[in-house]
Amino acid sequence: MTTIADTDAAPSHRWLRVLLVLIAALEFLEALAGVQNIFIDRHHETALLRFAQGLTSIHLALAPLLAGAALIFAALGNIRYAIFALAALTLTAWVLEALPSIAIHGMSFSLDYASFEGVVLYIVASLVTVAALFLALKDKRLSLAALLVSLPALFKWVGLVLFIIAVLIYGF
Repeated sequence: MTTIADTDAAPSHRWLRVLLVLIAALEFLEALAGVQNIFIDRHHETALLRFAQGLTSIHLALAPLLAGAALIFAALGNIRYAIFALAALTLTAWVLEALPSIAIHGMSFSLDYASFEGVVLYIVASLVTVAALFLALKDKRLSLAALLVSLPALFKWVGLVLFIIAVLIYGF
């Protein structure tokens, strides 16, 4: 017997759950591929580069845990916590990799793709992720928060697909 309360329940956000599972699975696979680089010593000459390498190793160790948590939360249907985990993954990458890279190498603002990618991944991704985090904290507009937290990963993967297509068309 179906009651009125059962039919007026909140929507299940099935498409949102599928999006978060796909994004979290891609991030998890990328994080697993980077685990092998945790203990590589590049023998940098300066202390700043050695410090940045240590921060990168910490990020490589944390990334599978955060991406795995996002995958589990998304698969279980806990969209809010999946957004938290993906936001944590993006923000740890920003703090542990992007900020040291900016401090060491600086940023260039030109009209080439590398500069555009740097601005998007270093500045825009962190701002969009913080906005998604605040939306998820308020438990408001979870679909917008999920889309915002997925944008940095989508940008990375679309860039990779475009690169592969260009190589297939034009070769090296």
